[in-house]
Amino acid sequence: MKLFKNITSYLFLIVIALVGMSCEEDMDKVTLKEEISVNTLAGTSSDNYTFTFETRQEVFNEFTWDVPDFGFEASITYTLQMDTASGDFSSPVNLVTTQSTTASPTIGVVNNALLGMGLDPDVAAGIKFRVMSSVGAGVDPVYTNEVTTSITPYLAVFPPIYIIGDAQGWDLGAALEVSSTGPGTYEAIGMFQEAGKFRMFATPSWDAEQWGFSFFEGGSIPDIVVDGADGDSNFLFEGATGVYKITINLNTKTIVMEESELPTLFVIGDGQGWDLQRAASLAYMGGGKYEGTATLQKDGYFRLFEKADWNASQYGAGYFAEGSVPETFTAAGDGDDNFIFTGETAEYLVTVDLDDYTITSEIASAYPSALYLVGDDQEWTFANSPVFTDQGGGVFEATADFTNGATFRFFEEVDNWSDAYGYGYFETVDDDLGSVGDGDDNFVFNGTDGTYVITVSFSDNSVTIEPYSAYPPALYLVGDDQGWTFANSPAFTDMGNGVFEATDVTFTNGSTFRFFEEVDNWSDAYGAGYFTGGITGPLEATGDGDDNITFNGTDGSFKVTADFESKTLTIE
Repeated sequence: MKLFKNITSYLFLIVIALVGMSCEEDMDKVTLKEEISVNTLAGTSSDNYTFTFETRQEVFNEFTWDVPDFGFEASITYTLQMDTASGDFSSPVNLVTTQSTTASPTIGVVNNALLGMGLDPDVAAGIKFRVMSSVGAGVDPVYTNEVTTSITPYLAVFPPIYIIGDAQGWDLGAALEVSSTGPGTYEAIGMFQEAGKFRMFATPSWDAEQWGFSFFEGGSIPDIVVDGADGDSNFLFEGATGVYKITINLNTKTIVMEESELPTLFVIGDGQGWDLQRAASLAYMGGGKYEGTATLQKDGYFRLFEKADWNASQYGAGYFAEGSVPETFTAAGDGDDNFIFTGETAEYLVTVDLDDYTITSEIASAYPSALYLVGDDQEWTFANSPVFTDQGGGVFEATADFTNGATFRFFEEVDNWSDAYGYGYFETVDDDLGSVGDGDDNFVFNGTDGTYVITVSFSDNSVTIEPYSAYPPALYLVGDDQGWTFANSPAFTDMGNGVFEATDVTFTNGSTFRFFEEVDNWSDAYGAGYFTGGITGPLEATGDGDDNITFNGTDGSFKVTADFESKTLTIE
């Protein structure tokens, strides 16, 4: 038996050895050649090229090369590289990467690469090309011969021109920028004034090159634009005052005009209380430029909107990632692509260029960081001041008791009587408030004794006062079933004593919502946490950051009762 086992073992080893030898014979051996045969790049079709903007879409040259011999069948990646004639390809520009043996970059692609290398437009430069062939990280790439030619690139970005005239008050600073769409072609949207004159300038300067009516003689201009018949060769605009789109071609001496609307841009964020009605409007300056004042709140979030509408086109931190923004603008990294403003709360002059992806800002006016009301009803003691809430955008709000004939003024720092805001500081003051006319510029309350909500706005320098109510003046339900749009809210009836009721309100299972007291004002909200008296029906707190309420019942129509006296919510 032992002999049989030994024989079996020997036979097994012999079989294994034979199989191994067979596998070795069947395996292809891959061997890298000691000297790889490099491939050859064919020459360009010309020794001298002059690029133009008009031919930018055309193929520059069809480059061809053969396949290098690495000593084995390989998957080869080819890269067409470019450098100046005096360069050594230590920092080449990679134009095309392919596994084909041809490449046909367009004139526009090559031109942009040349300008990116720092070459001057309209100046001939020696340029050379080569192809790098690579098969993987473990094998050094091989390079073809170099092919040299001369190329004159064109200017890829053309400066704007400017329209200055009666519609701009002949103010160089208000010149309408007309963006270039190509060599000698321009386009803008701007205001034109009936019977107003204007002409074009190369730059906003009286000494700049100018184009007036005489320049366009023999060309084509609209019937509403005629000779101004003055010594400056101005145009005279005979159309109705309004906004027009103007297209100018200095090459063909043509002008086209059509009625249009001014583009708009708004800043909306914490500085505006995320309230569409308080959106900060930036004026259109021509081209992609907008400028205006907006409140930016310290550590507040914001972004830009084409219109004061949540569904409008929006421009956040990501849009400007390749451009330039102030150091105080940082990306929030949230789902809405907001900016976070890290500067001090104030009114800022904000300039935005959507074409150049740039934003600049500078303080237009600073707001107080806190506010105190001190006067007769507070016994002229700061500790008795009502507590003001910073609403953002330089707006402060407080609930306070007033007695007829009481005098007071505002302060921004406790026990600092010098930094005061009296009656004369504000441009708009509520009718219930008057001026004492004393040396301290105090206010006097002329209304009926009672509790009031006082709102002080440093953005428009106004003070308003209205009787306090523990209940919202109106109610809106906005959520998933309303598409988060105020216009789709069910109509609530004010039943009195803080009770609001709506019938036939549609709910779908899993939908979320919350309540608001003002259209498009997302800051004054009432969510699950507000209704401490209890929620009755198939409702529960969503548990999200917005304090939403979730409907967990069967789809259908329901009656909703919100009681702000008892802080209860009922659905049935």
